[in-house]
Formats: sequence, C-alpha cells, structure tokens
Amino acid sequence: MPQLSVIMPVYNAAPYVGEAIESILGQTYGNFELIIADDGSTDGSREVIEKYNDPRIILSHNLKNVGKTATV
Repeated sequence: MPQLSVIMPVYNAAPYVGEAIESILGQTYGNFELIIADDGSTDGSREVIEKYNDPRIILSHNLKNVGKTATV
C-alpha cells in the first residue's frame, strides 16, 4: 500500500498534464499513487494521461464536466 496519495484534478489541460505527470513520476520518493481525476475533458487530456503506463497512476474519468469538488 502506498504511503502517499497525490490527487491531480484535470480539466482540459492537455498542454500541461504530461509535464505535471512527469514531474510527479520523477520524484526521488517512489512509494506513492497518483490519482488523476479527469473532469470530462474534451481537449485530449485523457489521451495524454493514458499514454503513461505506470502502475502508480490511477485514472478516474467523468463522462461530463461536473466541477472540481464533485470530481475529487
């Protein structure tokens, strides 16, 4: 079980989400899970996220935008 959970809410962040994921995966501490909560993005954010094949990444995807509070 990971000792640390990082939660990243995402909405239409395709130009930036890859860099954010790379930053988290590049940390020296590795006992974590990265939970990415995609709030119904329509700009390809989900496709960018799905390119990462890392067992520490958990993707939750809403079919429509429901807002940050409901997503997280």
